[in-house]
Amino acid sequence: MSRSREASGRRRKCRLALILSTMLLAAVVVPSAASASPSSNVVISSFSGSIGLPNAIVPGPDGALWFTNLANVGRITTNGAITEYTDPGINSTSGIAVGPDGAIWFYMNGAVNGSIGRMTTAGVVTNIYSDPRIVHNAIVAGSIAVGSDGALWFTNYGNPFQPGSIGRITTDGAISVYTDPAINHPLSIAAGPDGALWFTTPGWVGRITTSGSVTQYETLGAGPWVDIVAGPDGAMWFTGDNDGFPSIGRITMDGTVTDYDGGGLVTSPTGIAVGPDGALWIVEQLAIGRMTTNGSFTNYEDLHLGNPGPIASGPDAALWFGNTSNNSIDRIAFAQPTVVPFGGVVSEGTAGTSELDLTVTLSHPFLQPVTAQWNSIFIAGASNVQALPDTDYIPASGTVTFPPGATTETVPITVVNHDLGMPYKLLVVSFHNPTNAGMGGYWGLGFGFLVNNSP
Repeated sequence: MSRSREASGRRRKCRLALILSTMLLAAVVVPSAASASPSSNVVISSFSGSIGLPNAIVPGPDGALWFTNLANVGRITTNGAITEYTDPGINSTSGIAVGPDGAIWFYMNGAVNGSIGRMTTAGVVTNIYSDPRIVHNAIVAGSIAVGSDGALWFTNYGNPFQPGSIGRITTDGAISVYTDPAINHPLSIAAGPDGALWFTTPGWVGRITTSGSVTQYETLGAGPWVDIVAGPDGAMWFTGDNDGFPSIGRITMDGTVTDYDGGGLVTSPTGIAVGPDGALWIVEQLAIGRMTTNGSFTNYEDLHLGNPGPIASGPDAALWFGNTSNNSIDRIAFAQPTVVPFGGVVSEGTAGTSELDLTVTLSHPFLQPVTAQWNSIFIAGASNVQALPDTDYIPASGTVTFPPGATTETVPITVVNHDLGMPYKLLVVSFHNPTNAGMGGYWGLGFGFLVNNSP
């Protein structure tokens, strides 16, 4: 070996020895995650065209997103290319959905009566279904969703001359309309995990079965409740106002309601969608919020957000939303996180083996899975308090995976229970080769402490 190589090796061992000594002096002190503000963890992109007041957005069957914006129907690819489709029959578009036939269906608040349109993914309008029972309202947008019966269901908010109603249209254009005292100015509609449709009104949340049976559920406040979505936890989540306080609500299939204010951080919530990370993403004024199903809330505020409108999860593991301030379609995604190895402690038993769970974290959630390879290592000559492979522990390796939205995982190391001959020993684990993330901590090293079983 050359002198330069020998010197380099000595320097490396010295650095590692210093790290180990520092860890020993700190006992169980481990590197902390980044302390950046939540908004610094997201990346916002804006895409403009001749877009006027986007009303609704949905992922399409063609890998793009489709949206309505008053005068036409638009399509945006995940790289931001926008195409807008016009047709003499298209006007005042609002709600949008992908039908069971693979076509794009949209609600229109027409000049005289409302109507439902159908468009192929090539942008060709095949049908415009007009009907006096599709109630015109020039101000309040209609919502449309696919039911468990293979039909599309929509909301008619109503007007001073016609009551509100819930409508149903089959893919061949047959229309049915349901009225009920509990259907009072319906705003948004979504399919529930129970096979029924759930909808919001200015004062409560309603449920309608595919046979037309309606149930009204009183909420914690008088509303108005704006948007609703089926959550990843088998409940429905909705946004609006709880007696004058901005609120996010959750209702189970038996009608149990829980209200969240995000610790007072929720402001004017409107649109809501389930993200690829299994969290609820909420549109607010000058902000987009993220809420986990256990109620943990984070607000991402940015002047570039303007006044975000409808929101949907895209096929690219990002959230896409209409920006009504900038007349644009915008994308919000997490910046790449950092894998931060932490540590773990286990007390030795008198015989057999124990398990040391060594914790590793992400600096912030991510919308795609993050992985990192790991293996236990022994650094010869670095410290005499290192745990010895095959004596103090069983050497191990593997891959740790963070599902979308997760920030904490553990890796297991089997510890051999016996008298260590000293108060404690240090086990070193190397984390490396991350995907969808960078590597942080002390050179990607995690440290586990084996506490001796004898005084």
